[in-house]
Formats: sequence, C-alpha cells, structure tokens
Amino acid sequence: MKILITGGLGYVGGRIADHLRKRIPPADIYLTTRDDKRPLPAWSGAFTIARMDVLDPAAIAACLDGKKIDVIIHLAALNDVQSAKDPEAALEVNVRGTYRLLERAKAAGVRRFIYFSTIHVYGPVLSGTLTEESPTAPVHPYGATHRAAEDIVNYFHHYHGMQTLIFRMSNGYGYPMNKEVDAWSLVFNDLCRQLVTTGKIILRSSGKQRRDFIALSDAAAAVEHFLFSAGDSAWNRLYNLGSGRPVSVLEVAEQVRHVFVDKFGREPGVVTAAADQPGSQSIAVDYRVDKIAAAGFVPRGDMSLEINKTLQLCARSFAAGGLDAGR
Repeated sequence: MKILITGGLGYVGGRIADHLRKRIPPADIYLTTRDDKRPLPAWSGAFTIARMDVLDPAAIAACLDGKKIDVIIHLAALNDVQSAKDPEAALEVNVRGTYRLLERAKAAGVRRFIYFSTIHVYGPVLSGTLTEESPTAPVHPYGATHRAAEDIVNYFHHYHGMQTLIFRMSNGYGYPMNKEVDAWSLVFNDLCRQLVTTGKIILRSSGKQRRDFIALSDAAAAVEHFLFSAGDSAWNRLYNLGSGRPVSVLEVAEQVRHVFVDKFGREPGVVTAAADQPGSQSIAVDYRVDKIAAAGFVPRGDMSLEINKTLQLCARSFAAGGLDAGR
C-alpha cells in the first residue's frame, strides 16, 4: 500500500506517519511539506519526503502522477492562529487547496481520501452534547474553512466515486515528533514546557472549563483501523474523533504535575489558576463518539504516557540543566 500524508511533518501528521511505519512496515509512506527552507528532521529519514504546496497544481501533480498512491491522508492546512491572521490565505490553502488536491487525486486514480477536519466546525462556543448531526456554525476562519472543505470532500465522493472519510478531531494532545513542530501553545504541551522551564504551572483561566481531548496515538490508531480493519461500509462517512470523556484543564494540569513528580523526583510549585470572571460559568462539552465506536474504533490513549514523553522532549530541548530526560 502506498500512503501519502500531506502536512506529514506537522504535529498530527508526524505522529500518524510514525505510527503507521511501526505498525504497517510494508507500507510505502510519502510525507509532504510546503516549507522548502526548513531542514528535514532526523526522524523523517525513514520516509519519502516531497515538497508540495497545495496552491501549486504542478507540485501536486508531481507528487501524485505515476506514483500509484492508494490513499491520501490530508492534514495540510493553516492553523487557527494563521487563519485568523490571514483569512484569505486560509480560504486559499484550506479550501481551494483541498479542491486542487482532490481534483488531481481523481485524475491520478487515488482510490481513498481521509480528511482531518476539526471540532471547531460546530461553532465558537462548544458546550452541551455534540453529535455528527448537531448543527455547524463556525465563525472563525479556521472552523469555517474546514467546514467548507468537508463539503468538497463529499462532492468528490458523491460525484466522482472516491472513497472518503472525514474526521472532526477534538483537541489533540501528545508529544510532537520534534521540538520544531509548532505545537507548544497547545494546552498539554504548554503545561509540560512551563514545568520543565520554570518549575511551576500558571493557567490563564480558572481551568474549570471541560473539554474533549484525544491522544495523538488515538488519532493515528483511528487511521490504521479504517485503512486495515474497518470494511468498506464504514467509509464515505463523517465521524467525531475524540475521547468521549471531557476533562477540565485544571485536571490536566494536575496530571501533568503528577507525572512530572514521578519522572523527575521533584516537587514543582503549585498549579496557579486565574480567578473566575464575574458571571462566568464552567463550560462542558459532551463530544459523542458513538458513531465511530459503532464502526469498531475505541480510543485507548494513555494520557500519562503522552505527558511523560512530552516532558522528555521538553527536558532535552528547553531545560536550562539538571533534569534527567532519560528517567
């Protein structure tokens, strides 16, 4: 099997690539990146790397034509910060780029296409029960462009017969494949980095808000399940991809603190949270994953393991000294 992962050097893409390489050794895995100036990380040496910008039809063609790719896992997109800074670029990359990729994939005979969307298509305030049938109301360019790209994916299934999957992924957590991956503002990673560099955690909120978090190991395992275990009847569908178990940010901070103590044998400073704002309330979301469970996939991510490995990376990359990353 030949698998092409767009954005394969990124936060989620890198972990999916690493997982599939270890679990499905015979597979040929191609990773794309649009950054032609950044040096390739050492771990990527096990893969074929292609420079591809989804805005460049010629670059897309060069990656697909004659390669006999069986499946594309599409993750290349502007993130939420980039999308807010330049909504027009988000439209070009996240929407038109997805169309260009699918158009060329169809011409090249690619049979299957997996698109990673986001929980943020449901709107700016996530609360209550969210199923795949819940209305979508994105207002941020990040969520809005992913929602539009979903419709393009569905178009290529219904009118061109491509087998497709859409994953609306909740808040991913876990270690990146290398420290240069732009993922250190994410909650888990930020808390780990804070502890390693300062010995304490300071939350910018009360931490009472409850979110659905999914381990990157589960995101990768979901891809493996649908590629190699689920039958054709599980394809051509939309799935919420989350843990189904909401956790407060404060609980996450305490878990990070607990793993830090166990790993390094040091008692860090207390977790400090901001005071509740007047009139604020604890927001909880019940992200339903019944549909993907019915297709045979159950998330089993190990939060402590992901935190442990993130702390190891932080200790190697950011610590001023004195932390034993190998413990």
